[in-house]
Amino acid sequence: MSNYYITLLNENYPHPGLSEARKGAEEGILKGLYLLKDGGGAAKKELRVQLMGSGSILREVIAAADLLKSDFGVVADVWSATSFNELRRDGMAVERWNLLHPTERRRESWVEIQLSGHGGPVIASTDYMRNYADQIREYVHSAGRRYVVLGTDGFGRSDYRRNLRQFFEVDRYYIVVAALKALADDGGIKSAKVAEAIARYKLDTGRAAPWTA
Repeated sequence: MSNYYITLLNENYPHPGLSEARKGAEEGILKGLYLLKDGGGAAKKELRVQLMGSGSILREVIAAADLLKSDFGVVADVWSATSFNELRRDGMAVERWNLLHPTERRRESWVEIQLSGHGGPVIASTDYMRNYADQIREYVHSAGRRYVVLGTDGFGRSDYRRNLRQFFEVDRYYIVVAALKALADDGGIKSAKVAEAIARYKLDTGRAAPWTA
């Protein structure tokens, strides 16, 4: 018998329905990850990144995808990570099976299966500490991808969610910069393009790291 839980947050926002465009997403919702929005474009010809969001910050991820496209010509696929914990459990189960069946064909984790055919580095953003999304790093690497995680490491604070996300450097602008930096590290763009984004969005490069302030 399976157990399910509901997380309640103090932020109201509309949830997309299971339209025909996302047919089959039910399995991904239960397994912890599904493709919410395909960025379109030609995967082999355009710069592309994979953006993951968990919970209410998903709206910032969607906004970041729009900015990447309009401001820098980068295509972004958007993924809803319903449970990094579940993705970790799935990965461990696959690891165990591969360990105990060394002569059989290697199985892949749900993360690897989903990322197959979707090019570019992966950037995950949450309203939690970075180690929450970092649980799946080895499975993203197994899929041959660079993995960048944004999270709210630091001291507890009380403020508007928008201000907190800016303070902890997890809002749409930091997601865009993280995506561009990952592309630059992979040799897809020049580092100057990252600096251009930092200047465009007026990010303070001299401020203290949020986990020290």
